[in-house]
Amino acid sequence: MSGYTFFEYRALLTSAFHSEEKGEAVHSLIKMEIDAQDGRVRRGAELEQAAGDLVLFLINPGPHRRISHSSICKVDAGRLHELAPATDFNRVGNCEIHFYAS
Repeated sequence: MSGYTFFEYRALLTSAFHSEEKGEAVHSLIKMEIDAQDGRVRRGAELEQAAGDLVLFLINPGPHRRISHSSICKVDAGRLHELAPATDFNRVGNCEIHFYAS
């Protein structure tokens, strides 16, 4: 059985025409398998990049919005239980993305 890693992602989704300080907060927790589809084990920066790409795919800011103040960091499995219940949940392949109200 594969192992999992967890990343917490935060960003601000803003209008392309307004201040970067005002916008919709995005807060999510990504649970993803460490094993790649080709059977090799992914590590560090590769996992972080994949997690960030998944979130961008799901929030898809569009042509008139942009993402600012984004951060992603590795967290432990306990973080999933520390947060309030997710307001939205998505599954992409073998990954789970939990979205939270900020």
